[in-house]
Amino acid sequence: MFFMLAVGYIAYCTKLITEGGVGDLSRTVMYIASPCLMMASFIQPFDGTHLMNAGLCAVLSVAVLAICALVAHVAYGKKDSISQFGVIFSNTGFVGIPLVQHVLGQSYVFYVTVCIAVLTFLIWTYGVYLVTGNTKEISLKKVFTNPAVVTLFIGFAFFLLSVPVPDFISGSLDTLGEVNTGLAMVVLGCYLAQTRLSLIVRDLRAYKVSVLRLIVAPLLTLLLLWLVPSALVPSDIKMVVLITFSTPIGAMVAMLSQKYGANYEYGAGIVSLSTLLSLVSMPIILGIGAAIL
Repeated sequence: MFFMLAVGYIAYCTKLITEGGVGDLSRTVMYIASPCLMMASFIQPFDGTHLMNAGLCAVLSVAVLAICALVAHVAYGKKDSISQFGVIFSNTGFVGIPLVQHVLGQSYVFYVTVCIAVLTFLIWTYGVYLVTGNTKEISLKKVFTNPAVVTLFIGFAFFLLSVPVPDFISGSLDTLGEVNTGLAMVVLGCYLAQTRLSLIVRDLRAYKVSVLRLIVAPLLTLLLLWLVPSALVPSDIKMVVLITFSTPIGAMVAMLSQKYGANYEYGAGIVSLSTLLSLVSMPIILGIGAAIL
């Protein structure tokens, strides 16, 4: 994944991919590759165990996000809302899905989609409030038209009803979903190339929010998951949640900062810095998780 990220970085620096091309690739990931990968994971016969595990993922996601919000509030109080956003919301789509897919298997993307749906709801409600400071900017329409949430609704309908899907459709979804990891990493590499890292690496605030997002929040998540009996939540489901919420700062902090006139450069910078630092933090966190969960 690091190598693919480097490919994106070099491609942007050499102008093989333009600024407009980065946007096109990003939309391809969000509106085609990721939804296809998610949808493919739902095409399976109904199983009560899968449904129960999905519900557990939703409950654990809410609990983890509440912990992250508490950490952000303790660390910043009512100040630096962009940093608070960074502590709370991780990059589940661009990093979480590829990692779960390759560490645990494509079938576990089913559960990541549930985590993303919970995260999406909070991003477009509490997250928007953090960036704008105005509850009037909150849009439930943005929640229910988000590709991940739409895919969740459609996919769950297919799963609950055990809808038969022709092989050529399921095969096409699988093939399109396979490009998700590569494209997502290339886009992240392009984002890194667009950021003036020389400025952000001298900003102590960026290191503080990165440590909180990459170390403190995942360790508290790990503690929560360790305390939950394995008889209640299987270890592999715990690992899905841990991977999902150990990822670096979500790119949405930069997108919303730009959209609502907040500190976009700082938002983009902490996304880039935390992504680089996650190359060290995530193997450690996930290694601990694999050993104790």
